[in-house]
Amino acid sequence: MTAFTRFLGEKAERYIELRHSLGYAFSKQAGTLRAFVRYVERAQLDAPATRAMALDFALSFGGAANSRATRHGVLRRFYEYLAVYDTRTEALERRAFPRSRAIPPPRILSEAELASLIDACHCVFR
Repeated sequence: MTAFTRFLGEKAERYIELRHSLGYAFSKQAGTLRAFVRYVERAQLDAPATRAMALDFALSFGGAANSRATRHGVLRRFYEYLAVYDTRTEALERRAFPRSRAIPPPRILSEAELASLIDACHCVFR
């Protein structure tokens, strides 16, 4: 384990503790941060924490575009925290990965479905 990996792991754990102390569940995000530390260790990357490091990590997983955007968002906020301790840490772009914001089309009820819904409501509130 390199000095940078040790430093990164310690800061990740402190950040996770901070988020917990602020009332966040932060369980999936904690898993993402710990996976990032393992990624840095396996790849034998050295300081400072860079954009390329974060992008490579986010892209190293399969899955939907929203998953990559979520992982990158977790790292972006962690990098902001990390920059307090290592000023060489590069800032991550807020919109490096687009999110799918597709809005499903509205469900239009037929006359029979609407009548059934109204009847069900009457039964419940009697």
